[in-house]
Amino acid sequence: MSSFFEFIKEFFVDFWEENFGGFASSALWGNHQTFEEVDSINWCAVSHWLLLALLLFALFLLLFSRQKIIDKLSKQISWLSALVWILGVAIYVIGFYDNGVNGFSVVLRAIIASFKMFVVSNELSRVPTVLQQDATYMALFSLIHFLAALITFLFIFRMLGYKIKSSVKIFIHRLFCYRAKDRVMHLFWGVNEASCLMAESIYNDKKYKNEPIIFVDIDEDNEEYVQRKTNLDDLSNTITISKSEMARLDNVNAMVDHCYNGPAAFNKGEKVDIFGILGLRNIKAIIKRSSKLHIYFLSDDESKNVAGALNLQNDITLSSLHKNKNIIYVHARRSANNEVLDHYAQYQDNSKANEEADKTDIKIIDSAYLSIAALKLDDRALPVNCVDVNKKIGVVDSPFTSMIVGFGGTGQEAFRFLYEFAAFVNSNGDKTPFKCYAVDAKVNQIEGFIRKKMPAITHEELSFVNASVDSAEFWDRVESLINELNYVFITLNNDALGLSLAVNLFKYALMHRDKNLPMLKIMVRCYETSNEKRMDEVSNELNNSVSGRNVEIAIFGKKKGIYCCNTIISDAILQEAKEFHWVYKKKAEATADAQWKKDFIENNGVSAIDSLIKKKRDEEGIIMSRYHAIYDINRRIAQNISNARHRHTKMILMGF
Repeated sequence: MSSFFEFIKEFFVDFWEENFGGFASSALWGNHQTFEEVDSINWCAVSHWLLLALLLFALFLLLFSRQKIIDKLSKQISWLSALVWILGVAIYVIGFYDNGVNGFSVVLRAIIASFKMFVVSNELSRVPTVLQQDATYMALFSLIHFLAALITFLFIFRMLGYKIKSSVKIFIHRLFCYRAKDRVMHLFWGVNEASCLMAESIYNDKKYKNEPIIFVDIDEDNEEYVQRKTNLDDLSNTITISKSEMARLDNVNAMVDHCYNGPAAFNKGEKVDIFGILGLRNIKAIIKRSSKLHIYFLSDDESKNVAGALNLQNDITLSSLHKNKNIIYVHARRSANNEVLDHYAQYQDNSKANEEADKTDIKIIDSAYLSIAALKLDDRALPVNCVDVNKKIGVVDSPFTSMIVGFGGTGQEAFRFLYEFAAFVNSNGDKTPFKCYAVDAKVNQIEGFIRKKMPAITHEELSFVNASVDSAEFWDRVESLINELNYVFITLNNDALGLSLAVNLFKYALMHRDKNLPMLKIMVRCYETSNEKRMDEVSNELNNSVSGRNVEIAIFGKKKGIYCCNTIISDAILQEAKEFHWVYKKKAEATADAQWKKDFIENNGVSAIDSLIKKKRDEEGIIMSRYHAIYDINRRIAQNISNARHRHTKMILMGF
């Protein structure tokens, strides 16, 4: 045992002399300049110094493991830096002072040397030997330099600390990824409000709570991917997550990794190791151990979302998983070209993947569509509340007139909602008159396309008004229609402008609208979560101030209701349609899911698409393309969804 300690002693002696030289030895053991000059080293004193160093290191780790302490110190970093710099100038002025040197030059040299402290450097070699051997001076010198280094580390940790902590966290998870074996994983590409809300919904849902959540923070998701080396500019670009987002990700126990480019940077149609090329090897290892993957592209950039999803379908890691189907959720409009991507996959049973089927499906998440779809289950938002209903026979004899201000994605979905849910029958058995005014400053750019897209809609039913909301033409139209309007949608993609318009319409209706008319509903979409509270307070204050009047403001489209498990993963809308279809079929199969699978997915191993193509060919002599077969199935599915949602309106008409 003694020989072991002798070895350790000799090792430290050689190491110290080789790396630190004489002055450090003198600082510890007095006036001796080298270990060779020391007759008997006081190893007890050395152990005290080592113990002190270990205690300081432990305190250092404890300090930087507490986010609250980091935040408090970070807020004070400016004046702390100035204070340490002034102390540094003072300690160097003392060290550099010499009767034969001009005092002004001493101060300048001290200022420069003090700056060097913050890059973990010093000018001790310029300090006289007598001061180097002075214990008090060296203690102050060391303390000030330690504080400067601490501030530098604090600054770096403030910038890159979350990334460092996240990298360690995900690496540890990878080392123990046996715990993630056969578990469902949730992978988010990019950090924004929508993805944070979705992660919070997953974490708070008992059904998904224990499923790991991983975020990939992306710097530049370019279509042209170029591999490059890391430099200082790249390090500064890694700070893309705000403090509020960091806190939210910590609250859901999410793991975070980082890459410079995302999946959209790859050419489509190629089998490629995307995770490997992006340097996401920890995530790749975790994915290989999972049973199923939910992947989310929820940014506002539709083109990059779609490109990233299509490229991930060809990733060799995802393609190698032969368990349950992986699903990619893509935030994009349900336009004709995007419907081709998820055309049929969104309605299939994804519990088990067929061997010949693609292992990764794409589901379009259209926030405009979902914001309007939620209104179909809100009894107070239904158009039937804005007309005179004869509940004895369940008919409506009054016409329905509406206005949509802003005819973009949400505006067009709002028109479909009104056209479908305001289609009433009068006492003669005829359809009641329906009229909608679409107000938009870019009518000339969209009218032609809308007319071709909805050829069955007449000019009497849909009238376009080319005007902005602050124009005289718009308010002249409002004045002429104020006693005819039943429903107004405001979908301007601008919360401040939308709320302002709603308030002005509300006040105008109170002054000029006939008090005996049915309710005028003013629906305003909220686009940003940060504006929800203000918009709710304004609408509630106005509604409560005029209780009993026939005008009301309501806020819809809140992101928290869109980006949640019930809407996106569980797909509550589809489940309702399955139940309706099952009852409509008089429960021919054992369950609603079984009935749905038989009629719309596959029956006895033959897909519904192939069955429809064969039926058209054999029974009707029609050669149907696969695209048109899918379109026909989607049409029937959409009809089931609509029928399921109509039950609320029917119950109100019947007096319930």
